[in-house]
Amino acid sequence: MTAHRVVHRDGVRLHYVVQEPPGDGAPLGTVVLLHGFPHFWFTWHRMIPVLAEAGWRVIAPDLRGMGHSDAPAEVTAYAPREVVDDVLAVCDDAGADRVVLVGFDFGAGVAYDTCHLEPGRVRAVIGMENPFMGTAGSVSPLEGSAAMAEKHFLHLHYFAQPGVAEADLAGREREFLTRVFWALSADYHYLDVWQHPPGTTYLEALPQAPPLPWAWLSVEEMDIYEVEYARTGFAGPLQWYRAMDVSWAARKGFERQTNPVPFYFLYSEHDPDLEGFHGREPLAKLGRYHDDVRQVRSVPRAGHLMHLEATEDTHRELLACLADIARSPVDASPS
Repeated sequence: MTAHRVVHRDGVRLHYVVQEPPGDGAPLGTVVLLHGFPHFWFTWHRMIPVLAEAGWRVIAPDLRGMGHSDAPAEVTAYAPREVVDDVLAVCDDAGADRVVLVGFDFGAGVAYDTCHLEPGRVRAVIGMENPFMGTAGSVSPLEGSAAMAEKHFLHLHYFAQPGVAEADLAGREREFLTRVFWALSADYHYLDVWQHPPGTTYLEALPQAPPLPWAWLSVEEMDIYEVEYARTGFAGPLQWYRAMDVSWAARKGFERQTNPVPFYFLYSEHDPDLEGFHGREPLAKLGRYHDDVRQVRSVPRAGHLMHLEATEDTHRELLACLADIARSPVDASPS
């Protein structure tokens, strides 16, 4: 059974859930699932019992700004050191030492930052969709996004403007969530939103979505998303976008260092991130960012939300990575 817990770190309330494997034997290890936007711990609700049944202890935090964790108002509060310390605080509270990190979307950045800043706490890392966090060049993410947004709509720039998205989306949480989930899926080509001109709102740029349920998402699941985001609003979650320059500048401190932790990567066939946000042939560049690339596995017929769109395939590929990790010596930690 999933248990909900809270830990406080430097005045910030951090909520997480944990599920133990069945039986009395020792778990194979601890897996920490790190979500992105617009999500919270619930995005993993199908995966958590599967990993626990396979013998792993599972922890799924709400990243700061989202879900039932606090949402600091300052963008500097979302810097890599802060969110990595959140992960460590959750792990310490749960009694987990060296963990396997699974990172999706913004959560992948948190996972990779943890590997750089605290490699001794990470047994292995599994990235989903986002293969690395680049810091190359002299143009910051927000500056680059603003330049692109002069040519066409770009969600990064739209979200980066304080107060704009919050006002547009207030009271329209379900409409936004439904349409953005559909647009990010394999049922739509997400980069088509770039065909809209500058000044377009996100709701104007997103396609109309068919009525729920879909083959991969139920009405009841969307109900839970709607209730959560209607409760919290979008101001906290969007701080992750507004802090992109803060994170970029902090990552400059280790931009010439590769991730020393064993690395596994899962990607989907129709992921818009890989298509539009990581340069040309991103999979060919993994060795530039990760010392020890163990496995690269694909999930067919899925877009960005692979764990929802192709749940069984994603679970199968993730469990294959975890099986390989379980066979590796636990004490082979990077320094």
